[in-house]
Parts: sequence; C-alpha cells; structure tokens
Amino acid sequence: MRTSPTLAAAAALASFGPLLAQTPGITPEQVLAMRSVALVAPAPDGNIVAFTRIEPRPGTETPGSAYLHLFAAARGADGAWQERLLLGGGRRVGGVAWDPQSGRITFRHRGEDDPHTEVWSIDPAGGEPTKVTTTPHGVGSYEWSPTGDRLAYVTSDPLPEARAQARSLGFRQVVVEEDYVQRSLWVWDRASGESRRLTEGPSVSSMHWSPDGRQLACGIAPHNLVDDGYMFVRLHVVDVATGERTQLVDNPGKLGAYAWSPSGQRVAYISAFDRNDPHAGSLFVVDLAQRNARCLTTDLRGMVRDVHWLTYGDREQLQCVLSRGVKSHLATLDPDDGKILDERSPAAGAPAFTSLHAAARRPALRFFAGSTAQHPNELWVAGLGESEFRRITDSNPWLSSVALGQQEVVRFRARDGLEIEGLLMHPVGRSESDGRAPLVIVAHGGPESHFSDGWNTSYSSWGQLLAARGYFAWLPNYRASTGYGVAFAKADHGDPMGAEFTDHLDAIAHFDGRGLIDPKRVGVGGGSYGGYTAAWAATRQSDHFAAAVSFVPFVDIRTKWYTSDIPYEFFYVHYQEKWPHEQPGLLADRSPLSWAAHCRTPLLLLGGTADPRVHPSQPFMLYRAVKFATATPVRYVQYPGEGHGNRTNVYQYDYALRTLRWFDHYLKPGDRRAQEPPPFDVDYGDWGKATTGSDTGSNPGGDR
Repeated sequence: MRTSPTLAAAAALASFGPLLAQTPGITPEQVLAMRSVALVAPAPDGNIVAFTRIEPRPGTETPGSAYLHLFAAARGADGAWQERLLLGGGRRVGGVAWDPQSGRITFRHRGEDDPHTEVWSIDPAGGEPTKVTTTPHGVGSYEWSPTGDRLAYVTSDPLPEARAQARSLGFRQVVVEEDYVQRSLWVWDRASGESRRLTEGPSVSSMHWSPDGRQLACGIAPHNLVDDGYMFVRLHVVDVATGERTQLVDNPGKLGAYAWSPSGQRVAYISAFDRNDPHAGSLFVVDLAQRNARCLTTDLRGMVRDVHWLTYGDREQLQCVLSRGVKSHLATLDPDDGKILDERSPAAGAPAFTSLHAAARRPALRFFAGSTAQHPNELWVAGLGESEFRRITDSNPWLSSVALGQQEVVRFRARDGLEIEGLLMHPVGRSESDGRAPLVIVAHGGPESHFSDGWNTSYSSWGQLLAARGYFAWLPNYRASTGYGVAFAKADHGDPMGAEFTDHLDAIAHFDGRGLIDPKRVGVGGGSYGGYTAAWAATRQSDHFAAAVSFVPFVDIRTKWYTSDIPYEFFYVHYQEKWPHEQPGLLADRSPLSWAAHCRTPLLLLGGTADPRVHPSQPFMLYRAVKFATATPVRYVQYPGEGHGNRTNVYQYDYALRTLRWFDHYLKPGDRRAQEPPPFDVDYGDWGKATTGSDTGSNPGGDR
C-alpha cells in the first residue's frame, strides 16, 4: 500500500543527520518536527482503521499551526498492518468517521467553492474525496445514525442580520459575554439531502445517537461561553422526530464522555462527583425510565477517562479507561453495582492513553492513540483478554536513534504523610558516578490534570529536552492533581500554594537525600497553573530556586478572577464558592504579586497578547513589580495574537529556546542569581533544518 518502511525511515533519518551528530539527546528542532497520531476511527469490521496524524508545519514555510493529515491502516492476511496516506499537503482534516452505508471514510473539510465546512468522504483504498453534505450553515461535530440514513451535527448559528450587516461595514467591536452565537443541533437526511434544525435557544456541545436512531443524547449549556462549557453542560435527550428536549440528569459540575447502552435503556456518563470536583472523572449510570442516576466509582482511587458498553449474551457491561496515577488501565465494570469484573494492569512499556474506539461489528477490538516514554502518540490495537497492546504505526522512525533519558516512576511521602507520585527523567547517559546534577521541576497546569507515564516532551513540557542538557526533570503529580481520587484532587481547595507547594519542596529534599541533585541548582517552570506555581516559587519561596520560567501565569488571584473567561469555574471548583471580595486576605496572601519584593530568583515571564483565560496584564504586573522593587533579573516575552498557549510554530520554538537558555544561564554551578540575563535576541540558526521528511510515515511491523 505504500513505500518501503526501511526506505522511508532512512530518508527521515537522513534529514536529521547533522542534528543527531551534535547532541546525544533530543533537540528543540526535533521536538518541533515530531509527528503524532491524533484521531482514531476503526472500520466496523476492525480490518482497517482511519486515523489522523499531526504534521508539524516545516520551518521553511510561512509561520502557522500544524497540519492534520488523514491515513488508513489496513491489516493484511499475515496480520501485519500497512498504512496509506489519503489526504496530506496543507490540510487539517477533522471529524473522522465511517459512513455505515457506503463504507467510506468521512471527514470535515471546506472545499475551494464551499462557503462552510461540510462532510466529505474518501475510499479507504485511496482516490479523490467527494462531498457528502450541503448544509445551510456548515457542519461542526457530527455523528452518523446507526443505519447511516441520517447524520446529526452541531453548527454555530448565523449572525443576526443586523450584526452581520454591521460586520460587513467594518464594525467589529466585541460586547463582552454577549457577542456570541449559540450552537444548535441539526439532522441531515441522506435521501432528501435536506437539513432540519432540532434545537433553538441553548448551546449544544456534543451528541450521540440512541441504538434505535430515535433519540440523541446531548450535552447542552445555557450559553455558548467557555465558562458554561466547563460548568453548566447538562445531559439531555432530544427526540429526533419532534425535537422535544428533556434533561436526563442534573449532572453535578463538569460533564465528560457518555454512551448509550446497547438496549437503549441506560446511559453511562462521566461527570464531576459534585460541583466542587475539579474534573469529570466519576462514572455514573442513569436508567432512562426511572431517571435514577447512580455513581459507580465513589471510592475509586483514580479517575475514569472514557466509557463504552459491551454485551455478553443478554448481559450489558461497561468497559472504561482508568487513570490510576501515572498509569492507564482497561477495566470492565458491572453497570448495576460498579464492581470491577476485570482490570488490565499495564505491562512494562505499555502506552499511556485516555480513550478507546471500538470496531462496531467486532467490539472486542479496541483501537487507541497512546504514547510511551520512548515516543509520542502512535496507533495501537488491543483485544479483550489479551495481555499486550500491539503498536501499528511508527510516526518518527528517526527517534530510535536518539539517546533519551531514563523515565522513572517515583513515589515518596510528603511531610504530612501523603504519598506523592511523579516522573523523574534522568540526564541522558548519566551514570551513578557522575555526581549530582541540577533539577528542574516541571509543574503541570490545571491543577486538574496529571502527568502519565508516556511521552512528556513538547515545546512547553520540556522533559527530554532538559535530560539532553544534563538536568534531572521532575514531573510531579502534586496534591490537587487528577488520577488519585476526588479527595486528592480537592486537596488544594481553599489552600492554593499551601500544602500543594510544599509537595515540591519535599520532592527537592527527597532527591537530595538520594544523592541525585544539587539542591542549590533547582529550577522550576510551567504554564497556566504551572506558571502560577513558578511565579510563587520565584517570589514567596525564592530561597529554594535558582531559576524560574512562568508561562501564561496568573499572579494576582483577585484580578485574574475578574479578567478571565472562567469566573464560575474559579468560584465553584477552586475557591469554596466565595467571590474575591469575600476572601480578600487569603487571595492577596496567595498571590505572587503580593510577594514580588521578595523575589531573588531570576524570573522569565512569557505569554500571548490575546489570552482570554489569563489576561496579559497578569504577567505584566509581576514583571513591573519585580523590576521596580528588586534588582533580580526579570524578563517578559509577549507573543502577538497567541492565546492561552502558543499555536504558531515559530512562537513555540522561541518559547522552547528561551526556556532552555534561561535554565542553562542560571543553573550553572555557583550563585548566579545576580548575573545579567542572557541577550534578548535568540539565535534561530537551526530553525528549519530538522524537516519531517516524507509524510507517508512508516510501519513498525504491526505485531510489535
């Protein structure tokens, strides 16, 4: 189906030759050129799987975000998998699915003559794509009905006529939190080619067909606002014939994935345990007739990431992806009492993954995108009862020739006895006789997220980049992280930068006690809540850190609250259902801005000029305060037009280079706190040298 894997791998390796010769570990140029598997959609018989691969935009092109290319992998008679590129070039393909009637792969695309994005299809063996739908306002997320005669989709409502006319005249002012349009649910009919609107008024975020095709379960919020999408999406059922909408459950707080039972009598859904729970990680089942929602995972020390139904004879069971700390598990549960009937613990080298995709006619076959400590997301397959996962793709064959630092799962007891887990990346090529090395703490954002034992290196999460430069990198799942149960995730509520931060100090002491690190050369960095952590480390806890990098951080909780697009998420989830004026003392005390005059840690601040989550004034205020109140080196880098994270490749590259250079400059032996910052101009001489080679990818043999 495609060119020789050996030749493709050799071509890709050749493009990295000069860079591989320069370093024993991975380089920023290589990280920015990495491919990874994104969307996964198996054919009903499980013999072909469609998937998309993130294709970084080469540095030789105009700056921009990555492409998303469409592939199909087919299993041969010998059981080996071979992949074929279906759509490449400058495309970003989304919404991959299988048409139940034609057997073709469908996807979202905007053709040259289309005013909107529509659904297109392509033969899995290749060929030219053809347009399937023509709709009034375009197609967003979509799903085929079980028989393929209809397609449900969500799309944004058109602008009101007066507003559209004003925009055409150049009036583009924004009326905050009023200037939005709702997202409505529609159904397209294959026979007539016509679309029919099912909802009007609220905003629909997702939908799934019932097995009989008569109803759609939908996530619906009052307004098409980010805060509503976080906190106020509720699970509804919509009658396809009449459009009648009924709220199925008043799910508490955040809503995750959901699925109909094969009988159509129950819906399983993942939700926050209560409205103060920071993440949707508890599994519920509701009976449609009785509306008696029950939580099946009340005592789970972990979180549920995805859910599907299985049928054994006349019995229905649930299969779930569980995160138990840094590990991903597959578990089968009884939907009546939540008893775990089977749980597959990961073997050594098993991937980290968050979702599953079943082959409709072979539901025992599950496909997913997953990563390991040695590579980013690839396509995998697993069968029920099998002890191993099988990897199908190899998106970066050159990576096998790059030396990587060992990734170790570490657990220790914090000062109050609570067990803390995380990942420690060792310097590349380090031996025990090499002595102590500097440490960089990479703090995740949220804090409702966690690190998994997979690939943890990107432009903004520098794991192997740090290991390549001789650092230990500590990626901690400090208290308030997900994956350890609801109580653990709530452990920082009402106590930001309290015990959650002493977990970082206790980690330093632990690694110092093991004789691994130089405690006088410790850096810290992160983005969003991780940026808040780094800013707090540089100010209130400055004595412990020799360098800090703070990306899109909030530094004054009171003003962050009033300038963010998620004020209700802050209110319900993190701050005890009290507004800033009700707790001014606590919020002032836990804001890095209040402690700016104490900053002795060289501080690099970075962020986008169009960030709706953390207003650009946040890092700007801390920059001004540290600059005027201290002699400590401080720098603030702004990225034009970027939001809460960088999407443009050149800005991702700049951020990675500046971060590494800041640590290199200030974590050398000796007290370098007062040394002038490195020059603000950066050498981009290697940009564009690391190309991605052929975008046909390669095949590792299928049965790995």
